[in-house]
Amino acid sequence: MKIFRDIENLKLKDPITASIGGFDGIHLGHQKIIHNIVNESKVQKNKSALITFKPLPKIYFSKKNFELISIHEKIKFLKRFDLDYLIILRFNENLISMKSKDFIEKILIKKLNIRSLTVGDDFKFGKNQSGNVEELKDYSSRGFFNLIVEQKHCIENKRISSTFIRDAIKENNFSLAAKMLGRSYTISGKIIHGDKRGSKIGFPTANIKLEENVLLNGVYAVSTYYDKKVYYAIANIGYKPTFNGNKYLFEAHIFNFEGDLYGKRLEFKIISKIRDTKKFKSIEDLKNNITQDMNTAKKLLDI
Repeated sequence: MKIFRDIENLKLKDPITASIGGFDGIHLGHQKIIHNIVNESKVQKNKSALITFKPLPKIYFSKKNFELISIHEKIKFLKRFDLDYLIILRFNENLISMKSKDFIEKILIKKLNIRSLTVGDDFKFGKNQSGNVEELKDYSSRGFFNLIVEQKHCIENKRISSTFIRDAIKENNFSLAAKMLGRSYTISGKIIHGDKRGSKIGFPTANIKLEENVLLNGVYAVSTYYDKKVYYAIANIGYKPTFNGNKYLFEAHIFNFEGDLYGKRLEFKIISKIRDTKKFKSIEDLKNNITQDMNTAKKLLDI
């Protein structure tokens, strides 16, 4: 899969079968679309492409939203699908102010050579989101490209969407989020050096630097897979109010683990929220609560 992050001077020669959208989380509905365009491209002898945005429009316009999957993990996950191209459009003032007509003609047709396009039934684009499926249908009727409009996908009579996955996470319903994603909801990243406070009080942690996440502040029961073995842990996600911390971190205390994880990239499965983040009056109070959190996690994890 070839990745294009800048289309300023890009002009694809091969005909393209593509889908465009946020693809936040790459949930089951997204996966079905990707499989369809890859299969269609092979029949048509086109190249397959997924067109998405960085940052995602919903994230750009609202601090209350947060990506379900980082761009690094999105790229890693998309490599499973036999896509030819991943095209990441910079969602900036130039793109936001572009007229929908110009977006279709200058980007989709001229630069990306789209011959078949799949979009969701609520896809909007262009200045003030004036572009919609009806406008794309007009261009399709005039022979510029074939258009496929995907209806929403459902599981257990519930519509699958990134918004509903976020809602499930907020409600601590990680089993429902996993069903819509087709896999567990995870956080991953490279383990970095922290301030060593966890080790000093008897609870060493594996730390990952994160972008601030409005969904996940708190203490969670989690698991990870390392060196061919599953480990369980408790993780604090957010700031450290007891120490007046100003870094947003994922800090996992892994049960029954000894070893050096610095520089390793780990993926943690989020299983259940234990409690909200809070500030403790003393280190001893914090230690007692961590012990309680560990006991709660072990009951949740049945270990």
